[in-house]
Amino acid sequence: MPHEIAKLLLEHAGTAIERADAIKSAIYLGMSLQEIEEYLDWLDAVRGPVPQKRSEDDDKQDPRLGSDIGLPK
Repeated sequence: MPHEIAKLLLEHAGTAIERADAIKSAIYLGMSLQEIEEYLDWLDAVRGPVPQKRSEDDDKQDPRLGSDIGLPK
């Protein structure tokens, strides 16, 4: 049961600070660092890469979109 609680804490940690706190809690609950690392690797693989936010300014500066070479959008 403690490992299930630790996994839930790790799963719901959204920021780096929350993840660090979740790791500390998981260690306190008896999970080994190896188990924590394997679970976090699995979570990252299941979730996939985190998409980076793009702003409208990025679209205007991206030459592949044609805005810098005068092509219509």
